[in-house]
Amino acid sequence: MKSKHSFAYFLLYLNVILLDVICLHIKGTWNTNTQYYRFLSKFGIQKTDNKDKANSEGFIYGNITTKNISLVKHSLTFVFVDSEYFLEYHGNRTSNSPNSCNAMFNKIDQIAYDNPCRQNGKEDFLRRIPCQKGQLCPDEDEPKNLIPGYQFTYRVQDLKNPRFWYLSMVACYRNTTANNCSWVRSSQNLELDYDIWLVNGDPASKHQNPFEHQFSFEDHDIVESYAVFFALYLIIIFIWLYAYFKQKHTITKILTASICLELTGISCNLLHWMIFSANGVGCYVLSVIGNAIDVISECLFMLTLLLITKGWTITSMELTGKPIVFSIWGLYTLLNCVLFIWNLTEVDVISNIDEWQTWPGYITLIFRCFIMVWFMVELRQIVRYSKHPDRLLFIQQFGAYFLVWFIYLPILAIISTQFSALWKHKIILNIINGADWLSYMVLIHLLWPSRSILYLIKGDTPLPTYELEITGLLDDQETTPGFFKGSKALDIEMNHNTIPNKEKRKVRNGHLSLPLLEEEEDNDEF
Repeated sequence: MKSKHSFAYFLLYLNVILLDVICLHIKGTWNTNTQYYRFLSKFGIQKTDNKDKANSEGFIYGNITTKNISLVKHSLTFVFVDSEYFLEYHGNRTSNSPNSCNAMFNKIDQIAYDNPCRQNGKEDFLRRIPCQKGQLCPDEDEPKNLIPGYQFTYRVQDLKNPRFWYLSMVACYRNTTANNCSWVRSSQNLELDYDIWLVNGDPASKHQNPFEHQFSFEDHDIVESYAVFFALYLIIIFIWLYAYFKQKHTITKILTASICLELTGISCNLLHWMIFSANGVGCYVLSVIGNAIDVISECLFMLTLLLITKGWTITSMELTGKPIVFSIWGLYTLLNCVLFIWNLTEVDVISNIDEWQTWPGYITLIFRCFIMVWFMVELRQIVRYSKHPDRLLFIQQFGAYFLVWFIYLPILAIISTQFSALWKHKIILNIINGADWLSYMVLIHLLWPSRSILYLIKGDTPLPTYELEITGLLDDQETTPGFFKGSKALDIEMNHNTIPNKEKRKVRNGHLSLPLLEEEEDNDEF
C-alpha cells in the first residue's frame, strides 16, 4: 500500500513540475515573497504568412490579477521577449545585489518600449502587473487589439523565420521618480493569479488547424506523426499475431511483448497530444508513462537481439554466458532509465539541448557502441561454426541490418547538434520511431514461420504438420492416410535443399522428426 501511495505522489510531482514549464495554457499562482522571479514557458511562434497575417501571427493573451489590489504599492513586471534578449535577462536572475533588476533589464531596455521612461523603444516586451479584475492592464492602450475577455494581448509577427519566445514574471519595477528610471527590486509580499494562453494563429479561427494552433512550433504535426506510427504498429501487430500463433517460441514471445509495449507507449503519447490540442494542457503524466513504456520496449528489443546473437534457440537450447548477457543488458537498461529521469528533471528547457547532449546521454551512447562491437564478435562466432546454409543466410541478413540499428542513434545524436531547436524535436522523434518500426518489420520478416522453422529450434519438440507444409517438406504424394498414422518410419524424398537427400525421417504421433544438422550433432542438448 505504501508503494502505491509513493507512486501516486511521484506522478503528482511530475505533473506539477512539468505544467508550469511545458503547458501552453498556463494557470497558476505566484507568491513574490517565496520566489521573486517566475519563469513561465518557452513557446515557438511560427513564421508569419505575409498573405494571411491575421491567421498566422503568434498570440499571447491572458489575465494576471491579485485578490487584494489595494495592497499593491508598486507594479511588478511581466516580460515577453525572444531568445536574443532573454538569455542575458534570465542569466542575471540569481544576482543578490541591489542592482540585480538593473542587470536583468540592461539589454531589454535598449529596445523595449515603456511609458514614460522609454518612449522611443521599438518593441512591446513589457507589461505592468497585476491588472485590476474586470479591467485592462495599464499598458494596454489599444483595446481593439485585445482578445475579448482578457486583460492583455501580444501579437507577434516574424516574416523571416519561426522563433522561440519566453514568458516570465519578476518582482522588479521602474523608479519613475528618479531621472534615470532605474529598476528596483520589490519587497512586497503579493500573491498573483495568472491564466495565460500561447497560440499560433488567430484564436477566432483556431478550429481551422487544431493540431497546430495551441502547439509550439517545434511540436507542429506531432499529432499526425504519432497517429501515423500508431496505425503502422497496429497493422504490424495484427500481422505478427497471425504468425505468432502459428509458431510460438521463446524468441517470438519476447518480440511480441516488445511490439505490444511499443504500441502502448505510442498510444499514450497520441492520447496526450490529442487532449492537448483540445485544452492546451493535455495529460503529461500520460505522456511520461508512454515514454517510460517506450524505453522499456526498446530495452526488451535489445535483449531479443542479444539472445539471438548468442545463438540461443538457434544453435543451442542452452544460453552460454548468461551472467554476461544479462549484466550487459541490465546495465544498458539502467542507463536508459537514468537518462529518462534526467531528461524529466534536469534538462533545462531554456538551453535548447536534448537528452543526448547530457552526461547520461553520452554514457548511454558510448555503451550502446560497446554492445554493438560485442554484437559483431558474437555474430562472427556463429558464422564461423555454423555450416547450415539457411542459418548462415539468416545470420547475414540479421547482422547486416541490426548493425545499422545499433549505430544509427549515435550518428543521429552527433548530426542533431547541427539542427535548429525549432526542428530538432520532431526530426529526432520521427527518425527514432521510424527506425524502430522498420527494425520490427525486419525481424518479423526474418522470424516468419515459413523461414524461422529452418533455423529456430525447440529442443526435442517435433515439428507440427502445418510447419512441414509451409516449408515444402510435405508434397501432395506424402499426404496419404498412412503417412499421418505414424505406424512406420517412412522414406520421404526431400524437396528442400537445406536437409540432405535420402535421409530417414520418422513420423511419431502425427509429427515428423527431422534429423539433427551437422553442427548440432555434437551438442548434448539435442
